[in-house]
Amino acid sequence: MKLVNYNRPFPSDLFRFFDDTVTKANYGYRPAVNIAETDEAFFLEVLAPGRKKENFHIACNEGTLEVSYTAEKNGEEQTPNFRLREFNLTDFHRRFQLDDKVINDEGIDATYVDGILRLTLPKREEALPKAPRQISVA
Repeated sequence: MKLVNYNRPFPSDLFRFFDDTVTKANYGYRPAVNIAETDEAFFLEVLAPGRKKENFHIACNEGTLEVSYTAEKNGEEQTPNFRLREFNLTDFHRRFQLDDKVINDEGIDATYVDGILRLTLPKREEALPKAPRQISVA
């Protein structure tokens, strides 16, 4: 019985160039987000430790909430020659679609404490749950 040799279409080390150092880069960094809802509001938490609150930018326009961070650029400072770099405080941009009929964009509040950016998005009066109406039997 003759065995058929399997010829790989590409050499196995062709993609070796793309090892962890490239694939784990912070390209397109998106911080983790938690979204919760109560009867009165939505709550959005963005995990962003080590940032300065002055560099956050939050905007609400036509049903879209945009949360971004712009890292400070230290113009002519010499970048250290890292032996290992597992994090970098880079810019990020997140966009969330809001329901204009539910969210009161005039009342959105934001705080940054202990590395977490917290946004409170109150619901419009019309979207709040109403007490059940009692109907009398005649």
